[in-house]
Amino acid sequence: MPVARPASPQTSAAAPLAAALLLVASLGGAAWWTAESLVLSQSVSESRTVADLVENVGRWASQYGGVHVRTVGTDARIPGSFLTRAVYAASSGDAGLLSGTRSGQSGVEHDAMQRVEAYHWKNPALVQREVADVIAASGSKARYRLTARTVLNTSNAPDAFELEAMDALQAADGQRREYWTQRGGRLLYARAVVAQKSCLTCHASAAQAPEFLRTNTQFNGGGGFGYVEGKPVGVISVALPLPSTAQALAGSVPGKAWAALAAAAAAVLALAWALRRGAARR
Repeated sequence: MPVARPASPQTSAAAPLAAALLLVASLGGAAWWTAESLVLSQSVSESRTVADLVENVGRWASQYGGVHVRTVGTDARIPGSFLTRAVYAASSGDAGLLSGTRSGQSGVEHDAMQRVEAYHWKNPALVQREVADVIAASGSKARYRLTARTVLNTSNAPDAFELEAMDALQAADGQRREYWTQRGGRLLYARAVVAQKSCLTCHASAAQAPEFLRTNTQFNGGGGFGYVEGKPVGVISVALPLPSTAQALAGSVPGKAWAALAAAAAAVLALAWALRRGAARR
């Protein structure tokens, strides 16, 4: 019958040392994965905040039927893109001069022209896009845009991620309003856009669209129609840079926590030294 041999001192010392090292590695791994999860969770929360901003800007503009930007004088700078423009004389006297019902010197007519007021109409979607341009120009890390499968303005055509997001949201059949993924060091987030009644003025059908949309080449992107109130029509797309897990740990773990981790590592090293020393004496 075989006789059991007692474990060597080295084997007796190695078991608790391995357990201690496994504990420290497990704690380190848990901290790392927790930091990864927190980075993703915070970035998704920031993306939701941006999407909320976009929706609220659209609601604000919609309650007024869009926004009119006023300029004065024929030399005024055109305020970016707009859908329609209405021009008015500043007074009935100026209107008479400019319509030719009254005669006057060219200098007087020139002065009247400098008082002409123009109102450039921007619909809610255009307002949202211009806010996106302002955010991008400010140097903000966040970027957003609105897009759909087919668009009036080809500048708003969807990219690969946005098509992927719309496919995923469509497959969820209304059970899901948002989609995100990590790609190239960024969080890419998309939220479904639901058509409101105000959207139908321009997007119900090409036949019913206002003439300025049908005749303006900027808004003839080959699509952007067929909207149905209450149905998803596109997405708000948000892109945010993702900080690395190491950066998140360095920036979010307080000094006391680092001190505690250092103390734990020192305790493991002391335990290893004590076990080796005890094994050497046996």
